[in-house]
Amino acid sequence: MPRFSYINVAVALPVYDIFTYSIPDNLYSFVSIGKRVLVPFGRRSVTGYILETVDNIINDKEIKPVIDVLDEKPLFFLSMIPFFKWIANYYMYPIGEVIKCALPAGINIYDFAAMTITKEGEKALSRDLASSPEYEVLSSLKQGYCRLQDISKFLDKKIPNSLIHAMENSGWIERTRKLKKGLTKSRFEQYLSLIDPLVKTEGLSSPSKKVLETLKSEGNISVTELRKLVPAPSNLIRSLEHSKYISICKKRIYRDPFGESIKPDTAPYLTNEQKDVISSVLSSLGKGFATYLLAGVTGSGKTEVYMRLVAETVKLGYFALVLVPEITLISQIERRFRARFGESIAVLHSGLSKGEHYDQWNRIVNREAAVVIGARSAVFAPFDNIGIVIVDEEHDTSYKQEKGLRYNA
Repeated sequence: MPRFSYINVAVALPVYDIFTYSIPDNLYSFVSIGKRVLVPFGRRSVTGYILETVDNIINDKEIKPVIDVLDEKPLFFLSMIPFFKWIANYYMYPIGEVIKCALPAGINIYDFAAMTITKEGEKALSRDLASSPEYEVLSSLKQGYCRLQDISKFLDKKIPNSLIHAMENSGWIERTRKLKKGLTKSRFEQYLSLIDPLVKTEGLSSPSKKVLETLKSEGNISVTELRKLVPAPSNLIRSLEHSKYISICKKRIYRDPFGESIKPDTAPYLTNEQKDVISSVLSSLGKGFATYLLAGVTGSGKTEVYMRLVAETVKLGYFALVLVPEITLISQIERRFRARFGESIAVLHSGLSKGEHYDQWNRIVNREAAVVIGARSAVFAPFDNIGIVIVDEEHDTSYKQEKGLRYNA
């Protein structure tokens, strides 16, 4: 595989250009298209998205190196980049902002200007050389770095910029830039398992026996689930691990946006009209772009047609997207699809928490969900091999996004 030396990056800022960065040797093995990187941009450090690799640059004197690679796995596929570029061009929106809108919220790293107290400032504070307002600012910075608005909030009064500039000129404080990580992260939980399924429990305490007997009957189980069945304080679990009775490992868990489980359904018999529609649409599957308009009154069986088309699409190894105009309508159609397709369903809409959205996105990227149901923002779902897009109530104006990136799903 040829070695590349540079990457082209779209930054998550309102700028239209794509920027080239060099790759330090220690980060080279972690770089791949679709991952986020932390890059220098002017005096700032910002999140960017890797769009392509570059072999050679004629003049690389002004090219800055990547600071860090932020993702273990890509967040979007190579096949999605032409889609992002088309949206950026058609809707005249910066491509970095397009990708930021597409990805789950709350994951990017950004930097901010902060102030810190210097050694000279500490001397001024200890020797009582500062005036009353200067003393208040220095005292608040003694607790750690702060933004100007944080100092004003802490002191419950507005701090004029002229005072800050004067204190900077005196060498008492200095400005610096700090990084703040996104709050949306993967969730992990500890899981327990028996090292020896035939373990003998003679001589152990009653609580220890209960834990081991539960693991015998339940198999691998999370600490949370175990504590629902038997009392299991942390020190008891650590003691059993130390004594080689159990092993503990961390597993990633997904936040559940669905709630209660759904009983599987049985597909009904199709009418002749439904069979004709399904046959007609499936004749185009995998043969390029084609559109069909399905018209029918309420209760005529359109949703059953959707589900049969999705089932055949998934059988052939493709992904399926079902768009619904309103979040309030998603629950009804999602329940019907879950009854038919079970765990292979993912949902994407603005009603999810940031953590739920992040987990659903990752389920799709990891190919753990083949069918996505969502409102207009689900059009950005990370597919690499989509077979069918179903737009329910396609005439509805709710498919138009009116703020930020304005688009028609």
